Amino acid sequence: MRIAIFTDTFWPQVNGVVRTITTLAQGLLSRGHEVAIFTIDVNKIKTQEISSVHRLNGQVQIYTFFSAASPWFKDIQLRFPTIVAPFSAARQFRPDIIHSQTSFGIGWDAVIVAKLLKCPLIGTHHGFLAEYLNNIKLDFDLPKRLMRRYLAFYFNRCDAVTTPCRALSRELLDHRLQRPLQVISNPLDMQHFSVNRTKAALRNKYRFTKPTLVHVGRLVAQKSIEVLIDAFARLVKRRIDADLVIIGEGRERPKIEALVHELAIKDSVIFTGLLTGNDLIERVAASDVFVSASTTEAQALAFLEAMALGLPAIGVRAGGVPEYVQHEKNGLVVAPHDPEALAQAMRRLIEDAALRKSYGACARAIVKAYEAGVVLDKLEALYQGLKEQRAH
Repeated sequence: MRIAIFTDTFWPQVNGVVRTITTLAQGLLSRGHEVAIFTIDVNKIKTQEISSVHRLNGQVQIYTFFSAASPWFKDIQLRFPTIVAPFSAARQFRPDIIHSQTSFGIGWDAVIVAKLLKCPLIGTHHGFLAEYLNNIKLDFDLPKRLMRRYLAFYFNRCDAVTTPCRALSRELLDHRLQRPLQVISNPLDMQHFSVNRTKAALRNKYRFTKPTLVHVGRLVAQKSIEVLIDAFARLVKRRIDADLVIIGEGRERPKIEALVHELAIKDSVIFTGLLTGNDLIERVAASDVFVSASTTEAQALAFLEAMALGLPAIGVRAGGVPEYVQHEKNGLVVAPHDPEALAQAMRRLIEDAALRKSYGACARAIVKAYEAGVVLDKLEALYQGLKEQRAH
């Protein structure tokens, strides 16, 4: 099949959606499909992280269209749909399926192109976007309700809809989604998340001498990192000997670093900045426990990737987290916004190496359900079914 993926985020941007699209495109290519990416003007994004797209170069046609920088975030490009250029490119590519990974700008290009080409359109909804309205000072009930209604309105323009977790599906259905809906995981490249060195060798390489907690993600308000810092500070004050490694970058970093200094835990907290590739994988594999206080995760790849490396996980009872962090099986789930509960969970796993090992082994087993091959089987079946329906 010929599959056109429409997305308003792509390399060199660094986030879970981009990694999902890259893994999806690679998997489809390996199965003999042709893939094209329709996206924003990535050349306007200034970042050093460009290596991962090279895995697709020469195999995937990448069409870029005019976009402009967001007034709120300099590394995000916004696009007002202008149908001529995307329609011309799509007509040249002749897709059998259009798969939209966004509900904004270029997502509407996907809707219009699909209608004009009489091509089946699948929409994938990736996250609890209403929770990000506080970035533009709209963290109120009415704007959030309107955002959720808008999202259902957009996905009602698709022939089929997928989400990576049940919690996200329920949110769409509660706000009048009427299209066929399936929960299909984001694909995880299990081969990519493995290491050749032993944990002892990796700990020696990175000088991890204490039980080590690790958090991976953008340093933004929605990740509730201040709750994590508060919880970890409680451990330090109780003389629990451990380190916390924070991997990622974001606009909240100065605020988080200031909190670390204020709580007098700077000697136990390591900020690595943005890591990718082997640097990221090895640093996580060298750690003992993955931890996050975020309440806005649908299906956080950082959780799944850590689980694939054999780490037990600690998360909060919100969003999609309880669907993949199974309490007392592969990790611990605590109440959201509760630093004391989070501290107790961290202490339990720090002090019990046997429990860490047991949960870590279970994490590896559970995460196999999210492996790219399993996910691609489901997506291929969905693509083929829609293609046959349209043919009739």
